[in-house]
Amino acid sequence: MRHTRPRAAALAVLSLATAALTGVGGAAAAAPTAATDPAPSQAQPQVQRLYGDDRIGTAVAVSKAANPGDTGSYAVFVASATSWADALAASALAAHFDAPLLLVPSEGPVPKSVVDELDRLKPQALYVLGGTRSVSAAVATELAAHADAVTRFDGTDRYDTAAFAASVLADPGKPLYIASGEGFADALGGGAAAGAVGGALVLTDPKRVPESLATQLPALAPSRVVVLGGPAVVSDSVVGSLRTLLPGVPVERSYGADRYETAAAASAAVNAAGTVSADGQGRTVLLASGTSFPDGLAGAAVSGPSGSPLVLTQKECVPAPSLREVQRLGATRVVVLGGPGVVSDAAAALTPC
Repeated sequence: MRHTRPRAAALAVLSLATAALTGVGGAAAAAPTAATDPAPSQAQPQVQRLYGDDRIGTAVAVSKAANPGDTGSYAVFVASATSWADALAASALAAHFDAPLLLVPSEGPVPKSVVDELDRLKPQALYVLGGTRSVSAAVATELAAHADAVTRFDGTDRYDTAAFAASVLADPGKPLYIASGEGFADALGGGAAAGAVGGALVLTDPKRVPESLATQLPALAPSRVVVLGGPAVVSDSVVGSLRTLLPGVPVERSYGADRYETAAAASAAVNAAGTVSADGQGRTVLLASGTSFPDGLAGAAVSGPSGSPLVLTQKECVPAPSLREVQRLGATRVVVLGGPGVVSDAAAALTPC
């Protein structure tokens, strides 16, 4: 059953200054080594880590870095630490609100680190994505004590939840990113790209457009549609159906040979080379695991507002497409999301695969 509040109330966003990511919440990584021979004028980027004791703690560390001091946050998005589908949809919407994405256990209790972060942020609105199987009623009740209002977006399935939340919270007339609802690999970089252009990210069945998504497309009224992944991930029939449902709206694919190239392509499509991040101190790039979704999605939520693109890495080394994107962007700082158990010190040092 769907639950929400009127769109006008949901969109009453306060004007907050965008904070750039800095290296807090974890130890700095070893000094970076050369991945490939960079241009002579490009210095090697500084490398830092953001991480906690687990995926929940890392999301808190990312929130602290993106929202320093006592400025607070109008909104906070919350999703299950074990349900990538809801967290994926939440990541782009969080970027739209310049809000952090926090993760919680499905059954609770809510960890003290999350409670302390909510109390620090003092959100007016707390948006929970997913039904009670993802975030239990008891957890939602506990969260309600730390925000002015809690709104749950609970659709009939992951497709309905993502489309419903986007139709209420996202601005119409923006790019719409669409990813497979059966795997997060090609979509990890998509949330960050969507956030960078003020768009939303929704999910589709790989073989057909779900009725719930088709129903919400008129409300979303996208300026263009970006399908994440090749035909083996999202079929050509889905692309054809989208073109039929949205006559006159460009529908394109963004993908590469693997998840790393796909994420790099998504970044390259929306992030100009040489642009500085929101702090004005050069270009920060976020580096997250391509095989573990939580850290990347927490990073995707702050990637767009902070002007810090997101690329993916293997645990022990950084794939060539990611390294090329780091260099193309002219990164002066790389912020690694997650501890050494997720992204090793060698990968943090930009060691090439």
